[in-house]
Amino acid sequence: MTSFVVRRVGTFLVMVAVALSLLFFLLHALPGDSTHGLAPTVAANPEAREAVARAQRLDRPLVEQYADHLSGLARGDMGRSFADGSPVWGSVSAALPVSLSLGLLAVVLGVVPGLVLGVVTALKPGRLADATIRVLSLLAVSVPSYWLAVLSLVWVGSRWPDLVPQAGGFVRFSDDPVASLQALLLPALVLALGALGMMARTTRTALVEVLSGDDVRFARAMGMSRYRVVTRVALRNAAPTCVTVLGLVVAGLLSGTVLVENVFQLPGLGQLMVNAFGRQDYPLAMGAATVTAVLFLGLNLVVDVTVAAIDPRQRKPRGMRSARRPSAAAASSPTTATAVVT
Repeated sequence: MTSFVVRRVGTFLVMVAVALSLLFFLLHALPGDSTHGLAPTVAANPEAREAVARAQRLDRPLVEQYADHLSGLARGDMGRSFADGSPVWGSVSAALPVSLSLGLLAVVLGVVPGLVLGVVTALKPGRLADATIRVLSLLAVSVPSYWLAVLSLVWVGSRWPDLVPQAGGFVRFSDDPVASLQALLLPALVLALGALGMMARTTRTALVEVLSGDDVRFARAMGMSRYRVVTRVALRNAAPTCVTVLGLVVAGLLSGTVLVENVFQLPGLGQLMVNAFGRQDYPLAMGAATVTAVLFLGLNLVVDVTVAAIDPRQRKPRGMRSARRPSAAAASSPTTATAVVT
């Protein structure tokens, strides 16, 4: 297990480095000049723009700017915003709790019901409830979150305006928990719909496959009750698949709320990145994108370690894993029988 964790941490560090490098060079490849996004009095003066470029080291070669950026990150310094000169980390740390609160609320509203619906439909396949939930979950996954956000903003805003976050009027959870949850409820429901559909379909598919496998049939032949078969065998075997998809869904909810935050005008990382990219504020855009990338990749690292703890076969290198499941002869051996029953 230790060697697996070391390998995954190494892969995580490499992926973070690659992501940061791509973000930096792609951001600087955008057309235009970042100094034109400054205050009008500064942007209209060529000499003032050159002075700002020299102060921000924008007149140096791109490779040297990249080296300065990496050295700053190593020291914990993300630089200062081009727009107002404020520290980037201050803006990012103020926006991060909003995105995390929105993502966690969406996880509670979407992932938990999705897991429950997936288990219920898997235990009763082929019935009307199963077909209905499958169709609804497919629609939930297919609906674009941006379109649903706009639709819900118009429809809910015309009927219950108090549930719609007001631009510039967002209240943080530490200041007023009730008002903060009220402002986050509608955006969280929009994000949770897709997560609910994804988790319901994934859980159902994984459980149906496991319930029709040799392990479950053998456990039933040994006299195990239906409850113990589901909890001891089926859920355990389906857990790696469900945890993998769960990690991707949670990581997407916590770090991929750009469009929804933009629609509802929430002061989170998504809105911060949209504003920073719009005015080509390189340090602020890189700071927000860096935190988002690290958050997403870090959650995937946690998922990989969790799956490896559940299924020891995942700890082996990919080329050494056996794709075959235990044969019926192996399942009928005394050792396997004892392991299944216990």
